[in-house]
Amino acid sequence: MRVRVYPRVKLWFENEDGESVFGDGLITLLEAVEKYRSISTASKNLDMSYRYALHRVSLAERRLRCVLIRRSRGGVAGGSSELTANGKKLVVKYRKTEREIKKFLRSSSFTHRIKSQHNK
Repeated sequence: MRVRVYPRVKLWFENEDGESVFGDGLITLLEAVEKYRSISTASKNLDMSYRYALHRVSLAERRLRCVLIRRSRGGVAGGSSELTANGKKLVVKYRKTEREIKKFLRSSSFTHRIKSQHNK
C-alpha cells in the first residue's frame, strides 16, 4: 500500500534581527479589525483575548517600527480601530505571498507516494 504525501509550508516573516514579526495569526487579526472596525470585536470573533490581540499588534508594530492600526478611544459612541496604509499593505503582501507559495506547491512535482511498511 502506498501513502500520498503533500508538501505544506507555514509562512511567517522575521525582521533583520531574526525576530518573528508576523504570520497568519496577526494577518487574520488585522483582517478582522478591518471588517469590524474594532480590536475588541475582532478578537472576540477570533476566540482570542483582547489583551493578547493588543499584545500581538503592539509587538508587530514595535518590531516593524510602524503603526498598523489607528485606534480611537471609546466614549459614548465607543471606540474604533482601522488599519493604516501600512497595515493594509502588510495584509495584501502577506496574502499575495501565501497564494504564490501555494500555487508553486500545487504546480510542483513535490507530491509523492511512499510505500507503507505497516504490518498487517
